[in-house]
Amino acid sequence: MRNVSLLATVLIMLVSLLCPVVCGGEAGERPWSVGYAEADITPAPGQVQMRGFGRERYAKGALSPLLTQVVALRDQDNHTGVVITADIAGFERVMTEAIRRAITQKHDIPAKNIMLAASHTHWGPAAQFHATFAAGGPNVWYMGFMEDKILANVDAAIKNLSPATIEYGWIDFRGIGCNRRLPVDGRITWGPYQEGSFDGHTPILRIKRDQSPGQLVVVGHACHPTSSGQIEKWSPDYPGAMRDYLADQLPDTKGVFIQGCGGDAKVVHKDPETGKLVFSADPERSQQAGEKLARATLAHLEKGPMILLGGQLACSLATGQLSYGERWSKEEIEKQAYTGSKKSYYTWVARQFLALPNCSQSFRYDVQVWKLGNRLTIFGMEGEVCSPWGPMLRSMARTEQAMVIGYANNVDAYIPDKRIVREGGYEGGDAQKFFLPGPFTENIDSEIKSITTKALEAIK
Repeated sequence: MRNVSLLATVLIMLVSLLCPVVCGGEAGERPWSVGYAEADITPAPGQVQMRGFGRERYAKGALSPLLTQVVALRDQDNHTGVVITADIAGFERVMTEAIRRAITQKHDIPAKNIMLAASHTHWGPAAQFHATFAAGGPNVWYMGFMEDKILANVDAAIKNLSPATIEYGWIDFRGIGCNRRLPVDGRITWGPYQEGSFDGHTPILRIKRDQSPGQLVVVGHACHPTSSGQIEKWSPDYPGAMRDYLADQLPDTKGVFIQGCGGDAKVVHKDPETGKLVFSADPERSQQAGEKLARATLAHLEKGPMILLGGQLACSLATGQLSYGERWSKEEIEKQAYTGSKKSYYTWVARQFLALPNCSQSFRYDVQVWKLGNRLTIFGMEGEVCSPWGPMLRSMARTEQAMVIGYANNVDAYIPDKRIVREGGYEGGDAQKFFLPGPFTENIDSEIKSITTKALEAIK
């Protein structure tokens, strides 16, 4: 009998230890406090140009509202992290700095603990000073409106902090997009390229709170939101459809989208007539893509492994420089500016460079790193980060799990790796033409890894 009693005692102890993991933390301690808030940031008709595609675009109504969402995380030691998302093409450094300073002053949260992440929809408003006006000129009054909405959201999220658990999982999802850098006759052109690099790593964070909304599902995916086609309406594109589907299928739940390393990927589908892959370009296809991503997420939440994250948050922010290669010559810029077609995107980029010269000798690049518990590293990477960076960065993490948030904090340029720089094409240099002083170099891998290492070493 004594042995039976001892065995029963051991089993009870094991169950009590394992229950927080097996039960998703429901029966155990809630080591986090999490707050949430959202706001509609859809511009008024005619208020601001749409951003993207290198042509004049104005929205006439909205297909679906544009959102900014805030998730505030507070750990057991009272360290707070704030994630701010928005349905825009990208944040820029001055706005990010203004938002961070305001949050720091009011809530005593340091800049390294505040991460801004754009969905990069191409049916959102222009909201950047340092961007090509030929792809949408900003309206400062709209930018002020959006900034006020974000700061009010942060206040609301911190006010409604609630005891919570955070779980992490991921899937390798390749169901809606593929690489867009199609090689033809030794040149990189535009087209679906299924054999090309694509970062299918799709992170999923499930947050369960005591207050409503009782569940937040944060999903990252690495693919350009450019699937809505020739519509003149505001739309969050497929990320919005994903959020809506999750909210419809799960009670008291909000979906949150974060962009990954999707700078060289687009949403695709098979042409029903030819059977070939083509880029998706209509609202129905966009809706289908978002719902497909949501269904894959739900399938994992139902049956896939999720890791309970301990209640410790550590954050860092490191700054470095990326080198320019051979500069665009003044003669080349002036030729395009003064003799190029006024219908050409590059003509207006060249004229903007002449009017507002960029005299930088190198390109500032920041890397943000968060560690949740002892099991998950989150990289916040600036710019339109291309797919090879996903696995490269995750391999640098010092935890068993890692995820990458692209389009974070400042979106000034495409961020290729050295292979893409060598190959050329749009992401390899053409996108920077007449916008930055020159393209990046093949040293970009070592330069970004050096900044990332500095950020990782600053994490305790």
